[in-house]
Amino acid sequence: MKHECQAYFAFALQDSTTRAYTIDWFVGKSTHLPYRWKEIIFFEDDYARLGILSQALVTGHKEHARMGSRKNPTGLYYWIKHHSEKFFENRIKLMRGFGLIPSLPDLSIFPKGSWAVQVNFTLKKPYISKDDVDFYIIDNPVKKEWVFKVPYVAPSQWKGALRAAMRRLRGYTSWEEEARNEQMVRLFGNIKGKETDFSAGSLHFYPTFFDRIGLEVINPHDRNTGAGKKPIYFECVPAGTPGIFTLLYVPPVNTDENTARADLKAVAKGVQAMLTQYGFGAKTSSGYGVAEIDKFVTRRHSEHGIEIQDFNAGGEDEGL
Repeated sequence: MKHECQAYFAFALQDSTTRAYTIDWFVGKSTHLPYRWKEIIFFEDDYARLGILSQALVTGHKEHARMGSRKNPTGLYYWIKHHSEKFFENRIKLMRGFGLIPSLPDLSIFPKGSWAVQVNFTLKKPYISKDDVDFYIIDNPVKKEWVFKVPYVAPSQWKGALRAAMRRLRGYTSWEEEARNEQMVRLFGNIKGKETDFSAGSLHFYPTFFDRIGLEVINPHDRNTGAGKKPIYFECVPAGTPGIFTLLYVPPVNTDENTARADLKAVAKGVQAMLTQYGFGAKTSSGYGVAEIDKFVTRRHSEHGIEIQDFNAGGEDEGL
């Protein structure tokens, strides 16, 4: 008995006509089930359907399952254009109901000197990343949350992007330079490979979830003929998509308030540079992953209690 889904629903073993009808039905282009494979009606989840369509990679219907043609768009491209927005909207709504969408934490339960930052931003350029799946319709799927399958930025990705941005702001060209900076070590922990006196750092990052997805196509051209060779498809989060960046700072023991305030100023500038100047995700050197800041809020646990205020994203530090 076949227990594995891909083995039980073997798209690659169907006849050519059944495959074509299955692709159109799975991506919502047709309401007619393939006559010889009506069992697929059990697939109600869009992402599970796309998983089965990945088998098209080993058939002659690979392009049909990916893009189709300019006059007759099909496959993943059709689903993204016509059905993905509703799919991700419902998933985000479900996650919000479970309390899984990050919000500014309650700093009253953390020691004095703790602070949190939350930034509402809108992508100016698409965000590209690499997912962990081994088998997908295209070679470059955007990173998705493991359970709900919505595109997202993992906490570890944010940490790496912010660390890189703050290194560039300081002009560091080696890890040794960062290791000598007490603030960088306090914020991000020891450099990779450090075995003694290890510290994970005082910054704790939250994931960012997106509710849209798109496709980027890179088509290398032959130098002699000028004709496109073979298009390379990248899933992305398209420009214009909103997102929320959130992080928490819990100071080391015996950290004074002036040090915590200085750390907040440094991180605020780093976050601004990361989002608006350097970008995050893959292919940032080509301009991807750059955003516009819509709202920048800080919350601090000081001697005077919990203080909430907006930070001037233009670079002014007054009030911090």
